[in-house]
Amino acid sequence: MRIIAGAKRGKKIMPKIDDTTRPTTDRVRENVFNILTNLVDIQGASVLDLFAGCGAYGLEAHSRGARQIVFNDFDAQAVEVIKKNAKACDCNAQVLNLDYTDAIEKLDSQTFDIIFIDPPYNSDFALKAVEYIRQKNLLSVGGVIVVETENDLDIESIREKKYGRARLYFLGQHSQLPK
Repeated sequence: MRIIAGAKRGKKIMPKIDDTTRPTTDRVRENVFNILTNLVDIQGASVLDLFAGCGAYGLEAHSRGARQIVFNDFDAQAVEVIKKNAKACDCNAQVLNLDYTDAIEKLDSQTFDIIFIDPPYNSDFALKAVEYIRQKNLLSVGGVIVVETENDLDIESIREKKYGRARLYFLGQHSQLPK
Protein backbone atom coordinates (compact mmCIF):
# COMPACT_ATOMS: atom_id res chain seq x y z
CA MET A 1 0.00 0.00 0.00
CA ARG A 2 1.16 3.49 -0.72
CA ILE A 3 0.11 7.13 -0.69
CA ILE A 4 -1.23 7.97 -4.16
CA ALA A 5 -0.71 11.75 -4.46
CA GLY A 6 0.37 14.90 -2.70
CA ALA A 7 3.37 15.70 -0.53
CA LYS A 8 3.84 12.06 0.56
CA ARG A 9 3.18 10.53 -2.88
CA GLY A 10 4.72 7.06 -3.17
CA LYS A 11 5.24 6.68 0.60
CA LYS A 12 4.61 3.08 1.61
CA ILE A 13 2.23 2.47 4.50
CA MET A 14 1.82 -0.70 6.49
CA PRO A 15 -1.51 -2.49 6.21
CA LYS A 16 -2.97 -4.25 9.23
CA ILE A 17 -2.78 -7.83 8.04
CA ASP A 18 -5.29 -10.20 9.54
CA ASP A 19 -8.69 -11.58 8.64
CA THR A 20 -10.61 -8.78 10.38
CA THR A 21 -9.25 -5.91 8.27
CA ARG A 22 -9.78 -5.34 4.56
CA PRO A 23 -7.52 -2.55 3.29
CA THR A 24 -8.95 -0.31 0.58
CA THR A 25 -6.94 -0.79 -2.58
CA ASP A 26 -4.79 2.01 -4.02
CA ARG A 27 -7.05 2.12 -7.10
CA VAL A 28 -10.23 2.62 -5.06
CA ARG A 29 -8.60 5.30 -2.87
CA GLU A 30 -7.32 7.10 -5.95
CA ASN A 31 -10.83 7.14 -7.42
CA VAL A 32 -12.35 8.28 -4.12
CA PHE A 33 -10.00 11.26 -4.03
CA ASN A 34 -10.58 12.06 -7.70
CA ILE A 35 -14.29 12.34 -6.92
CA LEU A 36 -13.70 14.20 -3.64
CA THR A 37 -11.66 16.94 -5.33
CA ASN A 38 -14.81 17.89 -7.26
CA LEU A 39 -16.95 17.97 -4.12
CA VAL A 40 -14.85 19.56 -1.35
CA ASP A 41 -11.57 21.42 -0.89
CA ILE A 42 -9.15 18.90 0.62
CA GLN A 43 -6.46 21.56 1.17
CA GLY A 44 -6.91 22.74 4.76
CA ALA A 45 -9.77 20.31 5.45
CA SER A 46 -10.53 18.65 8.75
CA VAL A 47 -10.89 14.88 8.33
CA LEU A 48 -12.35 12.05 10.41
CA ASP A 49 -11.34 8.50 9.45
CA LEU A 50 -13.87 6.67 11.65
CA PHE A 51 -13.10 2.99 10.95
CA ALA A 52 -9.49 3.74 10.08
CA GLY A 53 -7.91 0.27 9.80
CA CYS A 54 -4.35 1.26 8.86
CA GLY A 55 -5.25 4.93 8.32
CA ALA A 56 -4.95 4.96 4.52
CA TYR A 57 -7.85 7.36 3.86
CA GLY A 58 -6.75 9.88 6.48
CA LEU A 59 -3.09 9.67 5.46
CA GLU A 60 -4.02 10.24 1.82
CA ALA A 61 -5.99 13.33 2.86
CA HIS A 62 -3.01 14.53 4.91
CA SER A 63 -0.70 14.10 1.93
CA ARG A 64 -3.10 16.22 -0.13
CA GLY A 65 -3.08 19.08 2.38
CA ALA A 66 -5.74 18.33 5.00
CA ARG A 67 -4.86 20.26 8.17
CA GLN A 68 -6.50 18.15 10.87
CA ILE A 69 -6.83 14.37 10.90
CA VAL A 70 -8.62 12.27 13.50
CA PHE A 71 -8.27 8.50 13.20
CA ASN A 72 -10.42 6.03 15.09
CA ASP A 73 -10.44 2.27 15.23
CA PHE A 74 -11.82 -0.10 17.84
CA ASP A 75 -9.04 -2.65 17.26
CA ALA A 76 -5.96 -1.93 19.41
CA GLN A 77 -3.61 -3.54 16.86
CA ALA A 78 -5.02 -1.31 14.12
CA VAL A 79 -4.43 1.73 16.33
CA GLU A 80 -0.75 0.76 16.68
CA VAL A 81 -0.45 0.42 12.89
CA ILE A 82 -2.14 3.83 12.44
CA LYS A 83 0.29 5.44 14.88
CA LYS A 84 3.30 3.96 13.04
CA ASN A 85 1.95 5.01 9.65
CA ALA A 86 1.12 8.53 10.87
CA LYS A 87 4.62 8.92 12.31
CA ALA A 88 6.22 7.66 9.08
CA CYS A 89 4.15 10.22 7.13
CA ASP A 90 4.87 13.11 9.55
CA CYS A 91 1.16 13.31 10.28
CA ASN A 92 0.46 14.84 13.67
CA ALA A 93 -3.00 13.37 14.17
CA GLN A 94 -5.36 12.49 16.98
CA VAL A 95 -5.72 8.71 17.21
CA LEU A 96 -8.63 7.21 19.13
CA ASN A 97 -9.16 3.59 20.16
CA LEU A 98 -12.93 3.59 20.67
CA ASP A 99 -16.12 2.01 19.45
CA TYR A 100 -17.41 4.25 16.64
CA THR A 101 -20.37 5.47 18.72
CA ASP A 102 -18.05 6.45 21.58
CA ALA A 103 -15.72 8.21 19.12
CA ILE A 104 -18.61 10.21 17.67
CA GLU A 105 -19.74 11.10 21.18
CA LYS A 106 -16.21 12.21 22.14
CA LEU A 107 -15.90 14.38 19.00
CA ASP A 108 -19.31 16.00 19.60
CA SER A 109 -17.92 19.56 19.75
CA GLN A 110 -15.98 19.30 16.44
CA THR A 111 -16.98 19.44 12.79
CA PHE A 112 -15.29 17.78 9.85
CA ASP A 113 -15.14 18.64 6.16
CA ILE A 114 -14.56 15.01 5.15
CA ILE A 115 -15.66 11.93 7.09
CA PHE A 116 -14.64 8.46 5.94
CA ILE A 117 -16.82 5.55 7.05
CA ASP A 118 -15.34 2.20 6.02
CA PRO A 119 -16.68 -0.33 8.54
CA PRO A 120 -16.25 -4.09 8.39
CA TYR A 121 -18.17 -5.34 5.37
CA ASN A 122 -20.16 -7.88 7.38
CA SER A 123 -21.59 -5.19 9.69
CA ASP A 124 -24.55 -2.83 9.63
CA PHE A 125 -22.46 0.05 11.03
CA ALA A 126 -22.42 2.27 7.92
CA LEU A 127 -25.93 3.73 8.09
CA LYS A 128 -25.92 3.77 11.89
CA ALA A 129 -22.69 5.79 11.84
CA VAL A 130 -24.07 8.24 9.25
CA GLU A 131 -27.22 8.73 11.31
CA TYR A 132 -25.29 9.32 14.54
CA ILE A 133 -22.87 11.72 12.81
CA ARG A 134 -25.88 13.70 11.61
CA GLN A 135 -27.47 13.73 15.08
CA LYS A 136 -24.23 15.12 16.55
CA ASN A 137 -23.73 17.61 13.66
CA LEU A 138 -20.17 16.49 13.00
CA LEU A 139 -20.30 17.28 9.26
CA SER A 140 -19.40 20.87 8.39
CA VAL A 141 -21.44 22.96 5.96
CA GLY A 142 -20.41 21.81 2.49
CA GLY A 143 -18.75 18.70 3.93
CA VAL A 144 -18.83 15.19 2.48
CA ILE A 145 -19.22 11.77 4.06
CA VAL A 146 -17.64 8.92 2.09
CA VAL A 147 -19.10 5.50 2.88
CA GLU A 148 -17.39 2.33 1.66
CA THR A 149 -19.37 -0.88 2.03
CA GLU A 150 -20.26 -3.99 0.07
CA ASN A 151 -23.97 -3.46 0.74
CA ASP A 152 -26.49 -1.66 -1.42
CA LEU A 153 -27.61 1.25 0.73
CA ASP A 154 -31.02 2.82 0.32
CA ILE A 155 -29.70 6.35 0.65
CA GLU A 156 -29.77 9.54 -1.36
CA SER A 157 -26.21 10.35 -2.32
CA ILE A 158 -24.34 12.98 -4.31
CA ARG A 159 -22.51 10.24 -6.18
CA GLU A 160 -22.22 6.45 -6.11
CA LYS A 161 -19.53 4.19 -7.59
CA LYS A 162 -18.87 0.46 -7.56
CA TYR A 163 -15.41 -1.14 -7.72
CA GLY A 164 -15.56 -4.92 -7.41
CA ARG A 165 -17.15 -5.64 -4.03
CA ALA A 166 -16.70 -2.05 -2.86
CA ARG A 167 -19.64 0.30 -3.12
CA LEU A 168 -18.87 3.95 -2.51
CA TYR A 169 -21.44 6.55 -1.46
CA PHE A 170 -20.67 10.26 -1.29
CA LEU A 171 -23.13 12.01 1.00
CA GLY A 172 -23.73 15.68 1.64
CA GLN A 173 -25.50 17.33 4.55
CA HIS A 174 -28.90 16.87 2.98
CA SER A 175 -28.59 13.32 1.67
CA GLN A 176 -31.66 11.48 2.89
CA LEU A 177 -31.39 8.32 4.96
CA PRO A 178 -33.96 5.54 4.58
CA LYS A 179 -36.99 5.82 6.85
